[in-house]
Amino acid sequence: MIKIVFKNGQIAKWKKKEWTDYKYDGRCFIIIKDEKWVGLYNMDSIISIITK
Repeated sequence: MIKIVFKNGQIAKWKKKEWTDYKYDGRCFIIIKDEKWVGLYNMDSIISIITK
């Protein structure tokens, strides 16, 4: 599971079946499914990221 908490109070949750990998490029947190980007989040909007 990936849980992303945003500064505005919203939460994005990704179940393990929805992603295969993730990466951080310095500005964005990117969620990947089968070598395709399925989620792209600006780090300026994020308070925390939890991965399990």
